Amino acid sequence: MSLLSILFTALNLSFALLIFFLTLAFATGAPFVRSNKKAVDAMIRLARLKPGMKVYDLGSGDGTLLFRAADLGAIAVGLEINPFLVLWTNIKILLSLDRNRVTVRWQNFWRTDIHDADVVFVYLLPWRMEKLATKLENELKPGSLVISNSFIFPNWKILRSDESSHIYVFKIIDNPSSSA
Repeated sequence: MSLLSILFTALNLSFALLIFFLTLAFATGAPFVRSNKKAVDAMIRLARLKPGMKVYDLGSGDGTLLFRAADLGAIAVGLEINPFLVLWTNIKILLSLDRNRVTVRWQNFWRTDIHDADVVFVYLLPWRMEKLATKLENELKPGSLVISNSFIFPNWKILRSDESSHIYVFKIIDNPSSSA
């Protein structure tokens, strides 16, 4: 087998894996869509992060929010199902001054315990929000904030928002059935 054939086969396999993980991400939550700068700025501002806070980004993509949160002193954890994006984020972590405050895990966030989060960032498809609300109500401590890009939780009260960026903040309360 020639070198060209091996490279072509490797390229085809990589492309097939990329398509598989993009499809898997769409089925489990949302495909990777980079948040625009205005939305990222609003998410960070509305989170009101303080040094030492624990932040999770569910479906962290390329890690943009993780690095912005770490710049403010937060401990930032990304959960991403696409290994290519995890690899890319890990490369960025190695080159970052915030490498001790940022981690990314190749994990399905539906199966990951996030009970220690102070803030959770989400950018999911609307039909996944109600299921996610149940997970968050069951796992997060009262007072934890959930910052959502573009979509709301149908039965939760919005704490604050940036309407022009479509960013919404929700707060977990003691009795989740009465709104957050």
